[in-house]
Amino acid sequence: MMTNPNAFPVFVCWASSKVFDNIVWNVAFLPQRLGWQLVPPMTAGAAHIRVTFQVDADGLLNVTAQEKSTGVQAEIQVKPSFGLAEEHIAEMLKASMANAKDDMQQRMLKEQQVEAARVLEALEAALDEHRELLSEEEFAQLRQSMDTLAEISQGHSTDAIKAQIEVVDNASQAFAARRMDISIQQALAGKQVQDI
Repeated sequence: MMTNPNAFPVFVCWASSKVFDNIVWNVAFLPQRLGWQLVPPMTAGAAHIRVTFQVDADGLLNVTAQEKSTGVQAEIQVKPSFGLAEEHIAEMLKASMANAKDDMQQRMLKEQQVEAARVLEALEAALDEHRELLSEEEFAQLRQSMDTLAEISQGHSTDAIKAQIEVVDNASQAFAARRMDISIQQALAGKQVQDI
């Protein structure tokens, strides 16, 4: 349990997908270490802290933290809790640059996988509510495209996932339009034209 609700514990680690070094900086209670004016007490989950990390060529970690609703911001420069040789720092920087393209591709893949999951979840909920709006043929076509998306999203091709999301989108457009018509009808039920 946290004894000071006006501070947020932040633990900073360096890790690389290709270089398996872990370096832990000692940044326990960030706002206190940063000399932050205290953030006013907030309900659980209300505080939104944006923390930005940057490691410079000297191996110094620059941390900027900002509480978004109050605008309270502070910065600190942190040295690793143990010494790093300049060669090690240069090696870490080279590794991060060498892996930047792969890291970007992995990020794009994860984003498409999350989008595919979101699309599938939304369609499943819509089908549970309004399955009767589709003919058997339309339902079969939509279900097939959804199953294909679920399968493809487990793979490693960002482009294939993106393309299949478009296929699902096209297959579900008539269904979405019918659902929108029902929503509009329900919203307008019992109302006069002059009331709208």
